[in-house]
Amino acid sequence: MSSGKRYQIKRVLNNNSLVALDEQMAEVILLGKGIGFDKKKGEYIVHDTKIEKVFVLSSEDKREQMVRIFAETDEEIIQAVNEFIQEIEKKIDRKFTENFLVTLIDHLSFAIKRLKQGIQIQNPFLHEVRSLYAHEYRLAEQGIRTLEKRLNMDIPDDEIGFITLHLHSSRTNQELGRMNRYSLLIARLINVIETELDIEVDKTSIDYARLLTHLRFAIERAETKKMLGENHPLSGLLRTEYPVCYNLSWKLVKIMQNELRVEIPESEVSYLTLHIQRIVNHIDPS
Repeated sequence: MSSGKRYQIKRVLNNNSLVALDEQMAEVILLGKGIGFDKKKGEYIVHDTKIEKVFVLSSEDKREQMVRIFAETDEEIIQAVNEFIQEIEKKIDRKFTENFLVTLIDHLSFAIKRLKQGIQIQNPFLHEVRSLYAHEYRLAEQGIRTLEKRLNMDIPDDEIGFITLHLHSSRTNQELGRMNRYSLLIARLINVIETELDIEVDKTSIDYARLLTHLRFAIERAETKKMLGENHPLSGLLRTEYPVCYNLSWKLVKIMQNELRVEIPESEVSYLTLHIQRIVNHIDPS
């Protein structure tokens, strides 16, 4: 986007966004603080530092979605979310894709509206997300704190967890739906461990972080069919020494097999046994 490029205004959505045609007659949405103020259809606007984002409307479906988002969202929220996105882009030194930006703006604006209405947000796998995607969580947390100051409101950590998944999905080019499914599966497995052993796992412990990491990679290995070897050298000993954790590990593997619809080798059971036994030992050293 070179300086001096001109856009012809088609529709002013609000003070901070408008629909326009670029010099190649492609339809775009322009976003920037105050760029729509006192502007009218047919006028020209020159690209300068006030234009912070340019969204190309590549399809009719995309056009309707984006116009709806910007037209229905409060100007204050649009500007705050845009600042949030710019802050993260600077930290990672990378621009987000158009699809990601639209999804994130839509998600955040809807979340903020719900919070302002007093509707509480709950994230069923917050602890898992915080541990599995620590880098993205820190970025999301910093951005959310900026949003809180800008909008003078409190945003719960549950929402930071949701944004973390969006950021990780964008960085790794994974589908958000698949990531949500994996996170939900891991949360389910942790719940089974706590229920079967009648314990509460310390979500801040290094043992818990290691278990989550193993579960995440176990799921990825299963999906990509890159399994560990069939046998663990200590499999027989683990079965004898830690029968409760070993049997529980088999139960977790069966759950993963049913959910992912793939075969998982016995070696995963052995590694899971080691991770679970470490957690048990630190809860009850005896």
